[in-house]
Amino acid sequence: MILNEIKIAWRSLLKNKFFSLLNVFGLMLGFTGFILSYQYINRETSYDKWNPNYDRIYQVGLTSSEEFTDATNAMLAPLLKRSLPEIETAGRKIIYSFGTYPLFGENTVLIKNAAVIDSSAAHIFQIESKTGNLYKSKIQNEATLVKQGIAEKIFKKEDLNFDTPKSVPVLSLLLDQHERIYGISKNNGLSLIDHDLLFIKEPEDLFAGEIPFSYQTYIQVKPGTNIDVLARKIDKLYHDKIVPLSQTAALSQGKIYLDPLTNLHLRPKNGSNTPYLMLWIIGIVSIIILVLASANFANMIMAQADKRIKELTLKKILGSSRWTIIRQLLLEVFILTLTAAVFSFFMLSITGNVLQKWFNDDLKQYILNQDTVMYLFLGVIGTTCLSGIYPAFVLSGFKSVSLLRGGLGKTQRKNTLRNGLLVFQIGIALLFMTGMLVIHEQIRYIQTTDKGFEPAQVITYKGLGMYYDGTLNGTYYNLKERLQQDPSILSVASATNMPGDGELPPKKQFSHNQKQLEFDHVGIDKSYFSTLNIAVLKGNIPTSIKQLLQDSTSHYAVINESAAMALDLGQPIGAKLAGCDVNFEIIAVVKDSKAYGFENVVKPTVYSYKNECGSARPQATLIVKAAQGKAAQAIETVKKEWQQNSSTKSLPLEYAFMDQQYALLHKKQQEMQTVFNSFTFLAVIIAALGLFSMAAYQVTIRKKEMSVRKVLGASVQSIFMQLNKPFFRLFLTATLISLPLTYFILNRWLDNFAYRIDLQWWYFLIAIMIIFIIICVSISYQTIRAAKVNPVDSLRNE
Repeated sequence: MILNEIKIAWRSLLKNKFFSLLNVFGLMLGFTGFILSYQYINRETSYDKWNPNYDRIYQVGLTSSEEFTDATNAMLAPLLKRSLPEIETAGRKIIYSFGTYPLFGENTVLIKNAAVIDSSAAHIFQIESKTGNLYKSKIQNEATLVKQGIAEKIFKKEDLNFDTPKSVPVLSLLLDQHERIYGISKNNGLSLIDHDLLFIKEPEDLFAGEIPFSYQTYIQVKPGTNIDVLARKIDKLYHDKIVPLSQTAALSQGKIYLDPLTNLHLRPKNGSNTPYLMLWIIGIVSIIILVLASANFANMIMAQADKRIKELTLKKILGSSRWTIIRQLLLEVFILTLTAAVFSFFMLSITGNVLQKWFNDDLKQYILNQDTVMYLFLGVIGTTCLSGIYPAFVLSGFKSVSLLRGGLGKTQRKNTLRNGLLVFQIGIALLFMTGMLVIHEQIRYIQTTDKGFEPAQVITYKGLGMYYDGTLNGTYYNLKERLQQDPSILSVASATNMPGDGELPPKKQFSHNQKQLEFDHVGIDKSYFSTLNIAVLKGNIPTSIKQLLQDSTSHYAVINESAAMALDLGQPIGAKLAGCDVNFEIIAVVKDSKAYGFENVVKPTVYSYKNECGSARPQATLIVKAAQGKAAQAIETVKKEWQQNSSTKSLPLEYAFMDQQYALLHKKQQEMQTVFNSFTFLAVIIAALGLFSMAAYQVTIRKKEMSVRKVLGASVQSIFMQLNKPFFRLFLTATLISLPLTYFILNRWLDNFAYRIDLQWWYFLIAIMIIFIIICVSISYQTIRAAKVNPVDSLRNE
């Protein structure tokens, strides 16, 4: 019997090929968006979930003046482990931030993603070697690991078993420094600790005296620990034991906070929550798209129902129960949804390369797996119920006599639900269209507005200064002077931090007139501001090395506008500023620069020339401003100088363009723009299909009314307007409801940016006009055809 019902359902679908194809197309778009979104969300929320202690791991950070930092003193982790019984273990991590880390083996490999962690952090994050035990003896105090791909490049195939550590030259062949590699890191799954080269060493073993760097501190607590109480204990211990030894305001005045591992990938307290917002937007939008597709399906079924009146009536007269008719209608819906799901999976398969470009390099493996098939099947069942139950119960519930007398025209009077769905579809389409315009304008604003510095034609060489003498008049200075003479190079500079870099400047404590202040600090040379075209507002910048060398006891500082405002100085030039164990003289004020993106407010910043705030932060980044159209020649000039340095023998030269690096700061916003544009397209297409189906439905139930009007002398134009009036009223209702909601949502999104556009009225007007045109195009075909139909064809049986 079920086989006969499948045949009947299939033949019924073939009778209405056009509407069947529209249904399949709309559902395919809905399924594709839903599965793609779910798998992306599943991937992004799966970081470290494989760790059995996932919900007991926290990052320890500091907050001060509503700002957050994850940089903590290296002594904090061992102190916590010794002092607080609630903490099972505490570990440290620091990113290698001096550019690439060269390894010399069978091939020279430049590691761009290296980090140092201690053994406790390795235990917390379940770091393991796939080539044996991480620690092979009790006396082993380090366990450096590399990834599989890196190991295959630097070692011979027969050496990949790592029965014994393998020693390789690092940094420079001339320096004769070696690093022992103990194995290949095991890939447990997505994790915050994901580095090509992982040094597992104790900081105390690296530095004989005081540890000059700040570390990220992680703790693993015992089950049932009260986190709020623990945070207060850590804060007290920190201020009692570590603050007296600290030299920075962020450490001495900060309050301890604990950030759970569950938040660290998507919404860390010391970072941006844009990835988290992006997931919410994608998730909500994908569900809306699938609901819209299901609503369209239901409307299309109702639109075609009048053509099946005789079939349904005869079934009832011949004894078919209501349940039998419901089952057949649901079976037809199931076949269509299953077909749409198959096409959706096929489309995801053939567009894998595009998806990798849009979302993530490894997203394809999360889509094409058995989980996708399972969720597609659940989606088919859910959509069948959502789309088919209402039409099935309505159509099966009519009395046979009523159906034979007047078709659906006399039995269907209440359109509230369908009209509500259509208002919802149009409102969502308006929201998406306006959102697409606003996101585009904000991204364009980021790309084109004045940043306070000029990244175009600027080439950066991170870590290059590590291979030269960095004293004021050392070989690094001589290199810059030689490069400056080349006609393809306009200017050369160096700095401890550069715009667009992922590493933010450290905060240091400064004082003026007994007022304690916390400013960012950047070490620079004399050409930094001219190379980046940062405007000098007051004072003068040193133009020669002689000026800096003539008085070795003097320390000069340049501050930005925000620092000048914080100091509240009417005349900042010549003012004294104490910090980093020296007294600075302020010699200039420069324009604020949005060096680290538009989401963050420009911080008060002090620039100095002599590495006063720590020799552990050398001006290792070389910044080269190339003449227009001569970037290639400038790169070649630097390369020739690099090759003449004996310390860089066999070492490739790595460089990047500052404008491209700066663009990476807003990569998530650009990804969201791409995703939002895609979903806007889906929402508009599905809304258009919904309008088309509703127009077809209106024509079906009003065709005899329109025929009577035409017999009585109504023109094609008047009939056209009569049929379209309901849609225009629905459009007006949807617009009035959608506009305030759209304004609220987009304004909240823009609040994530410290520097943003204002919402303009014309964004909404353009979106309204586009949606109105789409509505007219969607409904015109059906209404024009109905207006032109011969009334005899509709009234012959009356």
